[in-house]
Amino acid sequence: MAGGVDQKYTGAALEAAQTTKDRYGDPEVIPPYYPSKRLVESVQLARLLRRPLLLKGEPGCGKTRLAKAVAYEMYGDEYAQKYFEWNIKSTTKAKDGLYTFDYIQRLRDAQLEGQRPDLEKRSDDPNNYIDYGELGRAFQASKKGAPAILLIDEVDKADIDFPNDLLLELDQNRFEVPEIKQDGESVTISAEERPIIFITSNDERELPPAFLRRCLFHFIEFPDAVIMGKIISSNFPDMASRIREQAIKLFYDLRQKMEEEANTEKKVATSELIDWVKILNSFDEKEILEKLEKEGIAFNQALLKSKTDFTLHAK
Repeated sequence: MAGGVDQKYTGAALEAAQTTKDRYGDPEVIPPYYPSKRLVESVQLARLLRRPLLLKGEPGCGKTRLAKAVAYEMYGDEYAQKYFEWNIKSTTKAKDGLYTFDYIQRLRDAQLEGQRPDLEKRSDDPNNYIDYGELGRAFQASKKGAPAILLIDEVDKADIDFPNDLLLELDQNRFEVPEIKQDGESVTISAEERPIIFITSNDERELPPAFLRRCLFHFIEFPDAVIMGKIISSNFPDMASRIREQAIKLFYDLRQKMEEEANTEKKVATSELIDWVKILNSFDEKEILEKLEKEGIAFNQALLKSKTDFTLHAK
């Protein structure tokens, strides 16, 4: 399935789960993704303006999975060659996304060259010690008419300088590797086509204004009961409809109570619902319906994640 920058994202490619392979050739199932019309529009605008799309929304709303959904719609089973995922941690530095250079290993190889024939002149080539990060690989994979897709996940986990440290490379669409020289000059890695970049934030800290100016923004609302029904059906296609409907009703009733209770510590989200439904689906239909009728939120260990929430919402 060919794809390119002129292909519009419609959200239709993942109306059902797709079986494909990841970048290592291992089997992978990509679950369905149901974007709103406004989210589809935001993706199209980000591609039109060649700007990153900053995504916010509460856990379980689908922020992280959008980038892969776009990549799959654009490239089908070849998506893994174009999709890159950079998961940010508190220790992550902007340069890590471009490349790292193993100076220590190069020094060790240089010291051992006389004793090990297999290392002869290995240290002379700096390319042996370069490890490109996800942003660097996305630049290299982005070709004219066939841009790469990059997810920068949870950008606000890193220190406060991290977003601004990315600005130069994102603006210029290239970066230098001074450890590698060509005709006496540092090698420059450039993207033929600007990658399509999705950035997620959990609002753990404010992002710098200079960074925000360069992004489009979209807040993803939590799925409503209709969309959640589709999500559950796709994950549990053999589940009895009565159990699914009752589970979703109880789930949204619980979320509503949690929103109204100021002392709630962690509101239930999609991942908790899927775990809970997996438990419910392991029982006989009549048995579990009777249990839900009698106990309400049966097996609430999968839904309530703190003593406070258990005390407030277990019944």
